[in-house]
Amino acid sequence: MKKLWLALISCVLIASSATAGVVYEIEVKDHEQSPPKTESIEAAVEGRNLKMGIASGKTGGEGEMIYRGEKREMVVVDHERESYMVMDEGSIKQVAGQVSGAMAQMQEALKNVPEDKRAMVEQMMKQRMPTEAPKRPAAELRKTGERGEKSGYPCVKYEVHRGGTKVRELWVTDWDNIEGGKDVVGAFEDMADFFREMLDALPDMGQGSGMGDNAFEHMKEIGGFPVVTREFDDDGSLEGESTLRSARRQTIDPDAFEPPAGYKRQEMFGGR
Repeated sequence: MKKLWLALISCVLIASSATAGVVYEIEVKDHEQSPPKTESIEAAVEGRNLKMGIASGKTGGEGEMIYRGEKREMVVVDHERESYMVMDEGSIKQVAGQVSGAMAQMQEALKNVPEDKRAMVEQMMKQRMPTEAPKRPAAELRKTGERGEKSGYPCVKYEVHRGGTKVRELWVTDWDNIEGGKDVVGAFEDMADFFREMLDALPDMGQGSGMGDNAFEHMKEIGGFPVVTREFDDDGSLEGESTLRSARRQTIDPDAFEPPAGYKRQEMFGGR
């Protein structure tokens, strides 16, 4: 679901007014495939709720993400398995506690393993459970001063560097230029805080998911909406990009922010 996380970087900030919802269409291009694969992601927002998935009428969607601000929870829908998973503060803390306890048990068990076999046993145990991700250099936001028009919006360019390497590029426009932009700040801060708490509690969760780089950590600093977001690999190659293509106000069915009827709820991480 990496393309959904990439799109979320661009549209998690969007919120609607209390009287109408807003639907944003985001073009997502995956450059890790050859030729690059392009899809259209829709973000439907009403109040503090946001739903993101393949645009209405399109096929091939692997899932959806629904953030419900009133409950402070994220619902991840898997259409292929007809199931969904709910991530909230309580379940995240529970899983974090389980992981911490399992790691403590592993360390205790290793004390009884002969020295010449300890490395082998430790490697086997690590393959069966998550381990804390190594500390990485802090991300640094740089305002380049470069300006340009993206999708019809006047933008200024920002870059995010980590350990001297550019990992992200953002073309940002003022909130006033985006439909519903004046209503965005509260919803964005709530969402950003939720992700920050989740990644802090589960430091290994981001590995391989596109979440580990915490794309939300600089959103307050950029002071606007990223019309174009580009993600780069360690070697500087372009991994993916998302671009805002359209925005429209419309009434959104409240059921849109619920898992599909008949889908089965799954435990976080398969009951790890």
